[in-house]
Amino acid sequence: MEPAFVLHRWPYQDSSLLLELFSAEQGRFRAIAKGAKRPKSPWRSILQPFTPLQISTRGRHELQTLVAAEALDSSLKLSGTALYSGFYVNELVQRLTTPYHLVDGLFQDYRETLELLTQVTHVEPILRRFEWQLLCHLGHGFDWHMDTQEQPISATQTYQFIPEAGFSLTNAEEQADVLLLRGADIIHLSDFAVSEQRLLNLFKRLMRAALQPYLGPQPLRSRQLFVQFKDLS
Repeated sequence: MEPAFVLHRWPYQDSSLLLELFSAEQGRFRAIAKGAKRPKSPWRSILQPFTPLQISTRGRHELQTLVAAEALDSSLKLSGTALYSGFYVNELVQRLTTPYHLVDGLFQDYRETLELLTQVTHVEPILRRFEWQLLCHLGHGFDWHMDTQEQPISATQTYQFIPEAGFSLTNAEEQADVLLLRGADIIHLSDFAVSEQRLLNLFKRLMRAALQPYLGPQPLRSRQLFVQFKDLS
């Protein structure tokens, strides 16, 4: 058996569930949990997102079958903003990873991110850190300390952020489709421990730009749900 989390689940036929799983040994993959919707199924209450699991599956094709599952611990206590942040983290893993492709260290970073979301009031630095970790694990990281010409970031200079490349020294003025950052701000952001709202907003814009080439045009469902949640709060 291997550690795993449910990223998403769908009803499957009359009494089963189709699961999107993220495991320590296989990465992201899908499996059918037969009979999991039945009232007496031991899986009914545990096959939920944010519950640490131990699972076993069988099958060598795209869709496996769940053979065994047990909760390693109680479900992580995520609510409000932290809950929607968890959905966002799950969706990033779903959208950016390849099925059955194990990425060393990503499962541990994912689990630690969920645990941190249960402990903090301000979730944004935690989310920015995970976004960066995911980019690095997938080979899309950029340098926080050197510009695209391999020169050290200077606190007194202005840089344009170029997705898939990094920070480029520039004299350009702010435009709608150009993200400019002061070198001093880049240096502050690089430790992922910022609390100033201006920098948090800048950090969100930066990481959104960094992720966009890999997410493509389809909007993130979790982001839309969070906007609806804030409107109702």
